[in-house]
Amino acid sequence: MRAADQAIARALGVPTLRLMETAGAGVADVVRREIAGVAGEVVIVCGGGSNGGDGFVAARHLARPGLPVRVLLAAPRAKIRGDAAAALAALEAAGGAVIEEGSGWLDEAIWRRRLGDAPLAAVVDAIFGTGFHGPVRDVPAAAVAAMNAAGGRKIAIDVPSGLDADTGRSVGAVFRADVTATMGARKLGLCIGESAPVGRVEVVDLGLPVEGVVGRVRCRLLDAPGIAARLPGRNPDAHKGSKGHVLVVAGSAGKTGAAFLTGTAALRSGAGLVTVASTAAGQAALDAKVVELMTARHSESEEIEPVAAEQAIERLAGKAQAVALGPGIPTGEGMRAVVRELAWRLTVPMVIDADGLNALGTDAADILARARAPRVLTPHPGEMGRLLGLSIAEVQDDRIGRARALALASKAVVVLKGAHTIVAAPGGDVFINPAATSALATAGSGDVLTGVVGALLARGLDALSAAQVGVYVHGAAGEALAPRLGDGVLAGDLPLEIAGVMAHLAG
Repeated sequence: MRAADQAIARALGVPTLRLMETAGAGVADVVRREIAGVAGEVVIVCGGGSNGGDGFVAARHLARPGLPVRVLLAAPRAKIRGDAAAALAALEAAGGAVIEEGSGWLDEAIWRRRLGDAPLAAVVDAIFGTGFHGPVRDVPAAAVAAMNAAGGRKIAIDVPSGLDADTGRSVGAVFRADVTATMGARKLGLCIGESAPVGRVEVVDLGLPVEGVVGRVRCRLLDAPGIAARLPGRNPDAHKGSKGHVLVVAGSAGKTGAAFLTGTAALRSGAGLVTVASTAAGQAALDAKVVELMTARHSESEEIEPVAAEQAIERLAGKAQAVALGPGIPTGEGMRAVVRELAWRLTVPMVIDADGLNALGTDAADILARARAPRVLTPHPGEMGRLLGLSIAEVQDDRIGRARALALASKAVVVLKGAHTIVAAPGGDVFINPAATSALATAGSGDVLTGVVGALLARGLDALSAAQVGVYVHGAAGEALAPRLGDGVLAGDLPLEIAGVMAHLAG
């Protein structure tokens, strides 16, 4: 956005003060919607930079008879310069808002008293913007603490003060917003911070396309319209053979639940046929569980003979349009050899998860870079660490960078699971899922996602689209179940809900 502001001013001749005026007016619109029908005062706490300038403009647009507006300055007037100073001068000239100097209020109690003088409809945070890094200190820290304790709706301008706009992390005090009115486009920190207190994010339109002035955007947020446009079309003449056949290579003695979940999810995601291939013991256990799924075996024992297993799986894959590999498979050296061979050799699209990923290990990029068909990898942070030779903490410290690096090296689509799951394409583009719910933090949830992606591959979607759609509907199903079941959501609850989400998106 800094690049966009500069480009708009330089190339298009739009003054930066004009952009501030548009931004502040947009914030005022957000505030009006949030406090509609609510009595009380609007207090806007402003810093000395451009974020404060947006707050001054918003205050001027909000101030009118019947809506009391107060502006509290968290920075000395002498340090308010440039466009922000011009916006403050315009606010003072227009009148209608009370402006108080608070730059000397180091004590949180003073801020609490000043914020609590009258019933509040809203508290608006305009202290720090996208340029802020590190801890909030001194007067701003006291202001943020008091604002968090105050009544009324909490609205942040651009990013909550104290939040790093790039990482979504905070050190110490951070404004806890109900709504964040962000300028022009979402900032990464609003989308990837697992516990970032941003509330609902609303994008304030600056009147000019951001992408048009800074070039192609390489990171996007998945949304319902985009996912709906990627869903496989409905064909009234379809039959089970035309809706795709998924081969699920999964399960072993004691681990057939993973295979069952993957296969069921594939069927619920629209695949016409699903065959689950397991060991002999795994097949016998599955036959006692399944109705709609077909079963097969690739090995007679849990000690896998690689050549025979590879040949069996390759024969089965010849009848399928996609393969889902990994959940619950044996972990010995024989199966490891099978995975490492078939991961590149099979000529049908494949999604690899769980122990399939562990079998690839740090050789994953070298093996997959020569794959004969598209590949999708769906690691959780621990599996991602094993693929990259990193700790979980190192993976989580730069989720986008790690996912992008593996996608580039392996030429596969990488799905790094977790709150705000990351989908990275081999070309460097990254997509972020908005869902972040503990409902998906349950055993087998990842196996369900593997089945969904496998079904979408079998139905003809390209690897990137299959990953995007799979991740989105999986997250949306978890969010839909959470209000009813809370932390009691089971992975087995997800496939039916996913089918409902897909039907709703398809209209």
